[in-house]
Amino acid sequence: MNLESQYKRAGIYIAPSAYGVPVDRKEALESCKTYASEHECLKLMRIYVDEIASVIRIPEKNGRRMPLGVTGNDAWQRLLKDTETSAIETVVVYAARTVAPSISRLAYLIREYFLPCGIGFIDVEAGFDSETGDVDEYLRHKTREYRSTLYGKKVAE
Repeated sequence: MNLESQYKRAGIYIAPSAYGVPVDRKEALESCKTYASEHECLKLMRIYVDEIASVIRIPEKNGRRMPLGVTGNDAWQRLLKDTETSAIETVVVYAARTVAPSISRLAYLIREYFLPCGIGFIDVEAGFDSETGDVDEYLRHKTREYRSTLYGKKVAE
């Protein structure tokens, strides 16, 4: 059996939180490395780190509200390019709140890009792996969590 087919090439992405509870990047990196080392199906290929990633509101266009965007996420952009070339087959993040400025953007990434392209997505903090977990339930929980940060309420576990 080909050794290459036994694992998926993984990339870890570490960044500050876009919303909610701040992330200790050193602790997050260690958690992600530990996760990758405990799962033989993953081979850690690269680590991507954004020191500063800021959420920005894209100006209104023709009176329509525009989505939130992110600036300073160069490492995330490199990771996405590496998924396009199959250098990375699984994306490992510490927490969803470090990936996108909103849950709708996260849902779009997972449902419209990662899953159709066969790219795995792992959220270490949530214990979620798109290969084995229920994506819809994960996104529902992340939506509740996101809304609670907007309205200052605790998330029901």
